[in-house]
Amino acid sequence: MAAMNDTLEKPNPAIDALASALGDAVMADDATRDYYANDIFWQPGIRPLAVVMPATAEQAATAVRIATQNGVAIVPRGGGMSYTKGYLPAVESAIVIDARKLNDIIEVNADDLYITVGAGCTWAQVNEALEGTGLRSGYWGPLSGVNATVGGALSQNSAFFGSTLNATVAESVIGVSLVLADGTLVTTGSGGRTNARPFTREGGPDMTGMFLGDNGAMGLKVAATLRLWKKPDSVGYLSFGFKTSVDMAAAQVDLARERLVSEGFGIDRTKASHSASVNRVSDGLKTLGNVAKAGKTLMSGIKDAAAVAAGGANFLKDHAYTLHLVLEARNDDELKTSMTRAREIGTTYGVEIENTVPKVMRSKPFSPVRGMLGLDGERWVPIHAIFPMGDWKKVVEANDAFFAEKKDFMEKHGIVYSVMFLTVGGEFFIEPAFYWHDEITPLHARSVGEDVVKKWRDRPANVETRKAVIELRDATQDLYISLGGVNWQVARDYPYKAVLSSETFALLEAFKRAVDPRGLMNPGSLELALPGNAD
Repeated sequence: MAAMNDTLEKPNPAIDALASALGDAVMADDATRDYYANDIFWQPGIRPLAVVMPATAEQAATAVRIATQNGVAIVPRGGGMSYTKGYLPAVESAIVIDARKLNDIIEVNADDLYITVGAGCTWAQVNEALEGTGLRSGYWGPLSGVNATVGGALSQNSAFFGSTLNATVAESVIGVSLVLADGTLVTTGSGGRTNARPFTREGGPDMTGMFLGDNGAMGLKVAATLRLWKKPDSVGYLSFGFKTSVDMAAAQVDLARERLVSEGFGIDRTKASHSASVNRVSDGLKTLGNVAKAGKTLMSGIKDAAAVAAGGANFLKDHAYTLHLVLEARNDDELKTSMTRAREIGTTYGVEIENTVPKVMRSKPFSPVRGMLGLDGERWVPIHAIFPMGDWKKVVEANDAFFAEKKDFMEKHGIVYSVMFLTVGGEFFIEPAFYWHDEITPLHARSVGEDVVKKWRDRPANVETRKAVIELRDATQDLYISLGGVNWQVARDYPYKAVLSSETFALLEAFKRAVDPRGLMNPGSLELALPGNAD
């Protein structure tokens, strides 16, 4: 039997019914409810009535049906890596469905080139399942892939590994299986046909797309099918240093237009200094072992590891901006041609530097999510937007001017600014991030590790600076909207209704009413109306 509320609250019949049907999959104790009322940035939020961790799609459907029949809202949650209120309840009467036990590898089909997995699978688990097949999805995970789940990435959209060449996770998805608000299980793509395998997204209207980037507002994802391709045989690494942000962005755009890079990221000196993820290059023998294993031959791996040991991360501070690239090809000759051209582009705008950062990132791509805190335990939160490739210079210059103007404000409040640029398929992505001293929450401790955060556990809450970060993020959002930017992880953090035409938003509302007439699937997401509100 599930643990019930520790405090004296009015009993809710839905929680009793859930506990009766699902037993220990239902948790309603105060500690659990408190924990699930926080994300990486927003705290504290509204506590859910309970948390449900279904182990099967059928259990998930049962949970949704019981909750919505009782007027209780559903809030889906994956690996907990979001900072956009996506898995935080917006209403008092809500349960969180934590999908992490829906982590079966359902099918690996090497002949038809797809993999079907539970929505709770982490990206690390997906890639482990493909070991030995010689196959990989086009987009194959975020940096937080040891915790981040497939369902979370599909709900929020995501980019990193493989994304410079293959765009976001949405481009690698064939179909999804999900639970609608009434508890019905449905599948999109050809997997939703009778007597057909889930091998294609086409064959009628693209219903899969309506459930991507929705933050669970349209349904609870329980499984997904991803398209696979042959994994490249040859891999190369390059890094460059630049004097200005414009120089770095120009190189990234030129590289993207020639489709030379599988993944790459550009960062400023502050990011290089404050990011614990970047500073993994000097983490010691454990990292060196991974680099050695990643070498094509034993000797090349040992040489690479020695270079990491000698270089560490300090060389990054010699450059205002640094760019780190991974190139892949079918064979060494093809890679050599791409590497030569990439060097020509990189050295047109900057200088080549040690390539240890991309080597280490690739040696163990799904490491612990140390980057969700700064190097000295600072709290961290990003904000992002994507733009047409041709607008890159206008965007970079406007961003530089904006944060130069905000310098005094940030210094006053003890906020440190850094920035990262990506090219994602044919788009330009910009992500400022902010660091400040604040309390370490249980979510940070559990995600990063108690041993890592113990020296910072006594830090008091810094609500005033957190409010200043919110103000700064809001102003940054306004800037990017004025420049024509688009956001992926909308949830309840980024503007949505205000940036859509009234006709387009009305279409979204109509679809929402069709699949969730009472508005109980993650209410408030995408700025859709809360239950009982007309607008």
